[in-house]
Order: sequence, then C-alpha cells, then structure tokens
Amino acid sequence: MSAPYKVIIVDDELISRGFMELLIKPSKEFQIIAAMPFAKDALKWCQDSEIPDLIIMDVMMEKGVDGLTAAAEIKKEHPQIRIIVSTSMADADWLEKAQSAGIESFWFKTSSELSLLEVMERTMAGESVYPEEAPAVMLGEIPATELTKQERTMLRFLIDGLSNREIAEEMHFSPNTIKDHMEALMLKTGIHSRTALVAQASRLGVVVSDSDRLEKK
Repeated sequence: MSAPYKVIIVDDELISRGFMELLIKPSKEFQIIAAMPFAKDALKWCQDSEIPDLIIMDVMMEKGVDGLTAAAEIKKEHPQIRIIVSTSMADADWLEKAQSAGIESFWFKTSSELSLLEVMERTMAGESVYPEEAPAVMLGEIPATELTKQERTMLRFLIDGLSNREIAEEMHFSPNTIKDHMEALMLKTGIHSRTALVAQASRLGVVVSDSDRLEKK
C-alpha cells in the first residue's frame, strides 16, 4: 500500500475541526499532519514545514486572512497541493470564486450529498468535486437559489450598510434603478423591509459581505 496522503485541516471552529479529525483519523488513505484555526497558519506551514498533499480550508475565519484568499495564495505558490474549501454558509458566489482560483473541490458542511471522505478521495483521484448549486435555504417566500447574481450583489452591499445611492455607485446604476430593484426584491421574497431582508440574508448565510469575509482583525 502506498503512503497515506498528508492532510491539513484549517477551521476556526473547534467543534468542526474536531469532527473532521474524528472522521479522517480512522482512514488508512489519509494522515492528518496538522489541524489549525487560522488560514494564515496554513500559509506559514506551507512555507516553513512539511508540504501536505491536501488542505481542507474553511472560508470564514475569526481573524486574519479568509480561507478563499489563503487557498488562492497557496495554489499560486504550491499548485501541486490539492484543496477542498468547506463552509456552512449558503453563499452561491463562493463556488464561482473558488473555481476561479483553481481550487479543486468545494464541500458544504451541513447539506452536501457527499461525505467529506468521499470528496477527499475523489479530489485525490484527480476529480474536481463541486455541488451544482448552494444549499436551497428559503429567503422569505423563495429558495435562495432563485436569487440572481445581481440580487446577491445588491444584498451584499445592503449587509455592508450602504445606502441606495452608494449601492448605485458601486453597481453603476442610477439611485432610482436601485430603488426599483430593491422594491422588486422585497416583493419577490415577501420580506417588506430592508432591515428584515438584511437580517434574514445574514442569518441564513445566503450572502456574506466581503468586508466580513476579508476583515483583518
């Protein structure tokens, strides 16, 4: 039998990190060489220590560089390292961002049809394993998967606290156009206030503001 694949787990939630360790440790195909809470630690590990075959990287980190940014940096420096990005959020845009960065696979922790070990095995066999879409959570009266990319972008700016005028500047529309889009989104979801819309979208992880994902604490 060939040597097991060397694995690093990067997740700032102790319970999530521990669950993955318990899941992987009995496997003869994989060996965990490190488990750490911050993406910056993974970047340093890949510079100074034993190079892993596979990294499992959470998107949202409590402090420092976020998982998507770190994964993209690692792929640039060490393209041979295979990476699985994981998250419990339902943000559909992250799938596109991960694919654009050359990240091999993506795993939704709470709703994936495949187990983590299955995704790991298929990734190391040379597959790129991505779900067809983000988890189908309900935002008001509609599945979040029915949001257009433009609507998700507008929601992301709303969560960041931007006004209609500021959103219009960011999206290169007129303030009146943004006002019309906002009214159409509230009608579409059945959520009739900006505050409630922001609260539900944030709680469900339908979109996560880039300022939250990229925040350096």
